[in-house]
Amino acid sequence: MTDAAVWDTFAREVTDAWTRADPDHPPASLGEVAEAWRLLMHLLTVLAAPIPETDLTHSAAAAFCGLPCVIAKIRWGRPYLLTEHGAYLREQYLNLGRSIRSAFVRWFLLRVIAAIVDVNYACADQLTPVCKYNTRWERWRGVEEDRIRVIYNGVDPARFSPAVEGTPRSERPLVVNLGLIFPLKGQLDLIEAAAQVKQSIPDVEFRFYGSPSDAKYYAECQASVKKLGLEHTVVFAGSTKEPWEVYRRADVVAMASISEGFPYALIEAMLSGSAIVATDVGGVREALATAGLLVNPCDPSAMAKAVIAMLSSPAERRRVGAMARSRALQHFTDDKFVNQYRESYQQFSTIVHRPLRPVVRPFPARVAVRA
Repeated sequence: MTDAAVWDTFAREVTDAWTRADPDHPPASLGEVAEAWRLLMHLLTVLAAPIPETDLTHSAAAAFCGLPCVIAKIRWGRPYLLTEHGAYLREQYLNLGRSIRSAFVRWFLLRVIAAIVDVNYACADQLTPVCKYNTRWERWRGVEEDRIRVIYNGVDPARFSPAVEGTPRSERPLVVNLGLIFPLKGQLDLIEAAAQVKQSIPDVEFRFYGSPSDAKYYAECQASVKKLGLEHTVVFAGSTKEPWEVYRRADVVAMASISEGFPYALIEAMLSGSAIVATDVGGVREALATAGLLVNPCDPSAMAKAVIAMLSSPAERRRVGAMARSRALQHFTDDKFVNQYRESYQQFSTIVHRPLRPVVRPFPARVAVRA
């Protein structure tokens, strides 16, 4: 990609495609084309390493990390298993609008990402989404039902277990949130909810565990805390190596995500017998069912009301916590998770030179332009 002829071809093709997509588009500047080129080079660095010849390949996303699996499929016909924790294409719709200012660069990246997703889907022998919710996106992109097998995430129920009698509790009503400090995790909404909860429960504490993966967003969260006067209510506690202890000490576990697949943090909290308030996104409803409270995303007031309801009723917290653990033990343990993957590996590892199934679906131009 350092060859001048490659750059010239790239610049010509992408600017022509941009104009064809909508003649009213403003022309892409040289800087915008160069930014698209730089991002493409970065995303394709996974191809710089040699692709080992194996009996089977497995990718954790229908993204650029799946390209070595695609190559192994094309070169040697090796079986390819594809796990989707979240719907990668959907997440990029949500993320690029915030992180990329240039309409041209967003348009370009969404086209490339959609192509990468479709190639992964076409080459995978089995897609293993972590929840049924994700199958909607796979079917939309043309994946047949017979290649989809849902395998739920699993967690060790011995490590994540309820607090024993006499476990120290926080002196203040404690609401915890575990996860990366990142726009899709919705910490800003939870901070706004904290301000409303404080009006009813003045001594409440909201404690956020997780490292900032988006410095700008983390700064916005800190600024919101200061603006709302929550310096003594909201605590950023950093990462923890003992999340099970965090769950055991919490009165309420709150999750305000804007987008999710099937979050491990939710299963961990369920196995810990936590009282959970979560946004109804992705596979969260599929996991939690009625063993907690669900609210709409991006609605701090609804989140605040649900948290207040939980903090105001110790009996209800115990009831839903027990329901959550029972449900997780039935469906979401690490033994069930490992056994189902073992079955899939054994099924496909004995098969070589499986044919490609070219089901790549064209990306609708009108969607790409609006993005």
